[in-house]
Amino acid sequence: MKTQLSQPDLLSAISRKWDIAFVRLRADLSLAGSPERTAWRSVVESGDGRLFVLERIPSKVYGVKRRIAEILQQLSDRGMQQVAAYLPDASGEFVHLINHGLWQLSPYVSGVVLDRPAYAMDGWRGDAAADFLIRLIRASRQAPLALDPSSFSITAYTLDLFTTLSGRAPEIADRYRPFMAHLEKRLFPVVERLPMGFCHGDVHPINIIWGARSIRAVIDWEFCGVKPEIYDLANLLGCLGMEDPQSLGGPFVHRLVSRLRRSTIFSDESWDALPNLMLAIRFAWLSEWMRKNDRPMIRLEADYMALLLEHRKDLEAMFFRAA
Repeated sequence: MKTQLSQPDLLSAISRKWDIAFVRLRADLSLAGSPERTAWRSVVESGDGRLFVLERIPSKVYGVKRRIAEILQQLSDRGMQQVAAYLPDASGEFVHLINHGLWQLSPYVSGVVLDRPAYAMDGWRGDAAADFLIRLIRASRQAPLALDPSSFSITAYTLDLFTTLSGRAPEIADRYRPFMAHLEKRLFPVVERLPMGFCHGDVHPINIIWGARSIRAVIDWEFCGVKPEIYDLANLLGCLGMEDPQSLGGPFVHRLVSRLRRSTIFSDESWDALPNLMLAIRFAWLSEWMRKNDRPMIRLEADYMALLLEHRKDLEAMFFRAA
């Protein structure tokens, strides 16, 4: 996307706003995460060699982006440096209006490229992911965060999506109907009574910037908010299984679940609901495949959901044994 400012004018403008002398854009450096979260983004370098991520955001998400920045700053202040919080200016403002554009700035965090799908069998990643989730939950419980007062309902979301799907693509809805029937019987009657908590909302391996043996940062917080407390784990497990179904019985998952079990960070009710919550969250991924009209992924998602449903008892036993 072309900005309305020349590159020198843009660098000069953001330098004044954040009181950092920026000298060049670094188009040679790749960025992790989804480019769809912003209108434009690039790595930018300061005169002393530091690297940052400069993002232009659509005006329609100004309120959400500002609230996310406030939440990440609160978490950072509580010791969660892996959130890579946005940088405020001297007055504490996180979003700036520059020449009719809204801009944010955050530290650039480099990482090690994932070896896909082999990474899904790395046990140390399970330890690191569990430690991140434990620290995130404990930090969020210290004091109230700047959250939207409404909480996310997986029941309402999934039912609404399936209603839309039934009207627009009934042949696809028929393929997913058995999974909905199961959730309506096994999950929806209990999920609203599960303990709720602050969640990242989109934890999966591609939204983690990995170091050689650590997590350097977790990015893309657009879906953060109040959800069932075990939501992030359910999404992460579901994504690992989608990468490689065998990984659900492998070292990454075993050490992830074992570490979280030992921490007692989640209630027994949440653990009981975990396999069904994994299945429900896959409907959010189905929505993504539908939006992109990705027919192969729509078919693959149905096959994967069938696998999760068929082996639900095996997953329950595995999560229990991991304790």
